[in-house]
Amino acid sequence: MNKLIRLKYRKRVKEKYLFPNLYKLGYQTADIESDAKLLVEKGRRKVYINAEVLVRVEGLPGLVISVRAGNEELNQGVKMKMISYSRLLSPPAPILVMTNGLATKVYDTYTEQELAEIPSKDELKRYLINQEIDDKSKERYLNNLISSVSLWDESKKKSPYHTYNMRSFADISEKTVFNSKLFHNHNYVPNLPTIDDKVSIRVSTKSGLIDKVYLYYTIDGTLPQGKKGKEINGTCLELKRSYTEVNPADEELIDWWEAKIDAQKEGIRVRYIIEGYNSQKGISYFADNNDTLAEASNFSYLVQKYQTPQWAKEAIVYHIIIDRFCDGDPTNNYDLGLDPFSYQGGDLQGIIDKLDYIKKLGATAIWLSPLYEGLYYHGYHITDFLEIDKHFGDDKLLHKLIDRAHSKGLKIILDFVPNHCSNKHPFFIEAQQDKDSKYYNWFKFTNWPNQYDGFFGLKELPYINNDYPAARKYTIYEHLLKWLKIYDFDGLRMDYAYGLSHDFWTEFRMAIKEIKPEAYVFGEVWEGPGITNRFAGELDGCFDFSLVWSFRELFIYGSKSVSEFKDDLDYLDGFYEDEFILCRFLDNHDMGRFLWEAEDDKSRLKLAATCQFTLAGTQFIYYGTEVGLSQVNDCRDDNTGAIVYDHSRNFMLWGEEQDKELYNFYQSLCSARNNHLALSLGERDDLIVDDQRGIWAYIKSYGQEELLIILNCKEEEAEVEVNLSSYNLANSKKLRGLLNNREYSLIDGRVKLRVPKLTGAILGC
Repeated sequence: MNKLIRLKYRKRVKEKYLFPNLYKLGYQTADIESDAKLLVEKGRRKVYINAEVLVRVEGLPGLVISVRAGNEELNQGVKMKMISYSRLLSPPAPILVMTNGLATKVYDTYTEQELAEIPSKDELKRYLINQEIDDKSKERYLNNLISSVSLWDESKKKSPYHTYNMRSFADISEKTVFNSKLFHNHNYVPNLPTIDDKVSIRVSTKSGLIDKVYLYYTIDGTLPQGKKGKEINGTCLELKRSYTEVNPADEELIDWWEAKIDAQKEGIRVRYIIEGYNSQKGISYFADNNDTLAEASNFSYLVQKYQTPQWAKEAIVYHIIIDRFCDGDPTNNYDLGLDPFSYQGGDLQGIIDKLDYIKKLGATAIWLSPLYEGLYYHGYHITDFLEIDKHFGDDKLLHKLIDRAHSKGLKIILDFVPNHCSNKHPFFIEAQQDKDSKYYNWFKFTNWPNQYDGFFGLKELPYINNDYPAARKYTIYEHLLKWLKIYDFDGLRMDYAYGLSHDFWTEFRMAIKEIKPEAYVFGEVWEGPGITNRFAGELDGCFDFSLVWSFRELFIYGSKSVSEFKDDLDYLDGFYEDEFILCRFLDNHDMGRFLWEAEDDKSRLKLAATCQFTLAGTQFIYYGTEVGLSQVNDCRDDNTGAIVYDHSRNFMLWGEEQDKELYNFYQSLCSARNNHLALSLGERDDLIVDDQRGIWAYIKSYGQEELLIILNCKEEEAEVEVNLSSYNLANSKKLRGLLNNREYSLIDGRVKLRVPKLTGAILGC
């Protein structure tokens, strides 16, 4: 059932069943509030949670009512979400009602026990308790309401030796300094070592567990080995205990140890392992993994002058799911279907046919979804890493696409999946059938043959053990570099980069940059800034999965103010290494489309896009966003709790289905960014940050160029006056709008203009 039909049914349940029953129980119209919003905050995330109906008695929250359609279940997931909503109200609402018109369930939100019926208005007064919940309970209820990919919780820095971890949620299985025997977690300083830097290696241990810590390192690319302070391969350093810290949760002590590796030459890859040793018991422990040398975690860093491709800092990347873009060759339309899970006919020839469309839009690069032979249209369930899916074309067609794109000044970025494969891949099938197979150690079997680690626990997608030398050799040299040498593409989007070790990424960077220094390698890392920033020096950049939520909170939901959004942006721009490129976007294939969330309000999309295109980093357009492509069903089924991202991957709109005005707007945005380096490379100077009126005005400057950006984030027109007397812009008599080509007069260094509701402007000379 799609969203519009669900809403229609729920409205009928309220009007025909719920409200009449409430009136019989003594509730008045004035007691009842429909679509009651609750603003909840976790870390830097701020979102509204809605209840279909909230009933107040004597001014206090009494009944929270979740209304479902007739065929929607009154299930446990909905119950826990709405109980959390009820308990976070101030004060908490004591009663939850769930009804679909056919069945009704009533719960005491304090005990979570089911009640026989909805209490009358007089009976409800006995349940009212004007008392707030404690902080621990509040955190538990927030976790039920805010998605685990909120990305903005910050672990406090407890001592000078901690690195920032900044995760979105508490993961009890995650190793930390306080729950590990010996913990390193790539904690070294400086983050980007150069030829002038000694590198400080920091390790924590449970206090009293060991009395010696040794580090074994190599600089020739081989695996370091050693035990009990004696190197087997490489050089041994002994770490010194320098600091003792108390875990505030349970008063357990941990010790911090430190040693410095000497400065190395340019281009050296330093690999190391760390051993903690109890000399009294003769026991060794290795960070961050198991207690045996054979399973010790390998760490590494590169000594380099870290530089990232200049073209990527200015790029506008058009993101295409091949199967959903354009059907250019009907002869490869095998087993097509109309449902969102089937192949629908898009192919490489279709992209070739539409290169002029993409070029005319103003994009400078194209990111293609995975091309591999596999089981599904999206390309992430791979059965052969060296073959192209026959639904899309063949190697000759890929060569043709890349050559044609290059001839038009467009770069091509391919999507690579080094972390996992399909359980139908021949390598995995052999490993599962034969424990003596050479591929057995390529995968992470926990209890062979049927228990193994998979991508997010999915048995369909077994992890590839890229820390096993043969598997890593295949992934880097026979898979990734082979594609690069054959097809000469320009960049790599690395799927689930967080799933591979930093030791993998340092080797990968050395290999790919030796062949093509200007290749743009960026990763998908959903984690928070502290984790993402560790990929600096290994990848050229990562997607900014923090700001994407802030975009929605300001420009769609209104749950975040202008100043809060600006603070988020300042925080992110200041946190990362200068050369590390943030990939910025409004939506992609793994979330609901921006227009869907904005309920097809294209003014909000255009306003958000205006802001996006004035920011630093690579800017991405998800195919179809520029012509109004949305979706029919939500990606999150609020009845079952299932997440179906396929709903945000509808087929591209063509011809009369396209919103030409929106396309023209995006074309103007791309033109402005491509022709004015101040937008991509310039510094930002805030002039007006007005939360009450929702006005944000700032200057972007690069060299002698200055541009004025004004955003009106409220649903009412605003008159804005900006004082430019201290900027070069003040020397002009008029400013011109880059998006609307209008002229605006400057009087005494000031410009005054009326900015329509939910509209942005970019002004230059």
